[in-house]
Amino acid sequence: MKRRSRRSLVDRARRLERAVTEYLELPADAVLDLSRLTLLGNGRLIVENHRGISTYRDDLVRLHLTTGELAIKGTGLLLKEIRPDAIALEGTIHSLEFLK
Repeated sequence: MKRRSRRSLVDRARRLERAVTEYLELPADAVLDLSRLTLLGNGRLIVENHRGISTYRDDLVRLHLTTGELAIKGTGLLLKEIRPDAIALEGTIHSLEFLK
């Protein structure tokens, strides 16, 4: 029961943050701690504001985000750059899937 009420409180707080961000016309990715994905063709993906790597294979990379996980499927996937605030991935990207 405690976990459910805590989750409800967190959900309400996030809705309030989003409403204030929209009202003040602030950039959501900066204010709400959201990830920014930049896909260049199907060969390069840059993910800013990630929370770490959970799976790394040449056909699947899973990243932790503040809103869940991101599964990147493809062939020949290679992490070209890893920084605390961003990851650059290259290879042939077939799909991106957001997981909760």
